[in-house]
Amino acid sequence: MDTGLDRSVPHIGVLMEKTDTAEYPRHALPKGYTFSQYKPGFGAQWAALQYGVGQTDSLGEAEAIFQKDFAGREDLAGRMLFVFDENDSLAGTGCLWDGAHFGAARQRLHYIAVAPPHQGGGIAKAIVSRLLDIYNELGYADYIYLTSQTESWRALNMYAGFGFRPYMGAKPVNWRCEDFAQETAEAWRMIYERINLRK
Repeated sequence: MDTGLDRSVPHIGVLMEKTDTAEYPRHALPKGYTFSQYKPGFGAQWAALQYGVGQTDSLGEAEAIFQKDFAGREDLAGRMLFVFDENDSLAGTGCLWDGAHFGAARQRLHYIAVAPPHQGGGIAKAIVSRLLDIYNELGYADYIYLTSQTESWRALNMYAGFGFRPYMGAKPVNWRCEDFAQETAEAWRMIYERINLRK
């Protein structure tokens, strides 16, 4: 499955949520790929990957995000995953992280990305599966969410396969939009339209 950004779609941010957090399909990495926890020095590779898939407008922006949000966090090794290929090239990454969109810390899937040469082979599914394993191993239960955007409708379709559903509730804290309910409804209309066109 290609989970890359579709720049032809107007940008609207969306959220998805999951309450049956112990129920989800288990996916292993494809042959030739391995998981690794964070190690010192991985931050630069993380930034290069996020910039490479279009999550940031510059490499410097990606590096700044890593330094601000992740560097120095003591539990980073247990929450951030890296996927390497047989040549030790970074193929994908993702993390389980604290989110404050609902007024209190809730766990979220965060910055999941697969490098373009490695997309379509099941790496993203394996990352999501393993992050949900970690969520449960850490003793969390009952609620996990993620934030994304309309351009990522292919990935949103994948998350739906794990039991995530569109968040249609009250406007989250610090969510930048004029009319959350209207924009969210329009976003999901566009997302479903593209998913159905692809089927």
